[in-house]
Amino acid sequence: MLYTDTDKTLREAVFSALDDEPRLDAGKVGIAVEDGVVTLSGTLPTFTEKWAAEESVKNVKGVRGIANELRVELAGMHVRDDADIAKTIVEVLRWNDTLPSTIQAEVHDGNVTLHGEVEWAYQRQDALDAVRNVVGVRNMRLDISIQPREVDAVELRRKIASRFQRLAALDTKNVNVKVDRGGVVTLSGIVSSLAESDEAESAAFSIRGTTLVCNELRVSDEEW
Repeated sequence: MLYTDTDKTLREAVFSALDDEPRLDAGKVGIAVEDGVVTLSGTLPTFTEKWAAEESVKNVKGVRGIANELRVELAGMHVRDDADIAKTIVEVLRWNDTLPSTIQAEVHDGNVTLHGEVEWAYQRQDALDAVRNVVGVRNMRLDISIQPREVDAVELRRKIASRFQRLAALDTKNVNVKVDRGGVVTLSGIVSSLAESDEAESAAFSIRGTTLVCNELRVSDEEW
């Protein structure tokens, strides 16, 4: 974990994190920092690299927000017809046994929108994870609604708390979990980084019975 106390040192820490990421060329990424909010700009050849850049920055101590303005301009070998991209996505979704057949893909100039309905929140994330590495994708948007089943709020909260305790990368002592009817989970409290906030949100989403996660976690502004 990297520790920073000023925007200048935070920018240096962000560049270091990007430079250590083997999936992208950090020299192609512009970095601006103001009050702990990092703006990424520039052009990358794949959506996977854009995704990797954002994920890397989330792990930097002191980052309180990210504006990902990176553009994807596909290299020649990655340019594909929208119909080919759509066919690949259909196959990828079909082979994922966690996903229902209700999910459909719309592709326009490499920009992918996933439509449909699922029963559980984790299925939305599974759909995103399954598709984001498809060659030719420039950007992604989820338009997937959740049609929840009836869930036991007490049992769901217990499962989420148990899951949190098993996560080595998450300090749970300052994280509060509230579960309302319909599987709506609210996370509140303080974490040390955006990565921890995302980790908690993803963990809550991954539990069967969760339909929505309201992430109200705050990133600590404690200086190191």
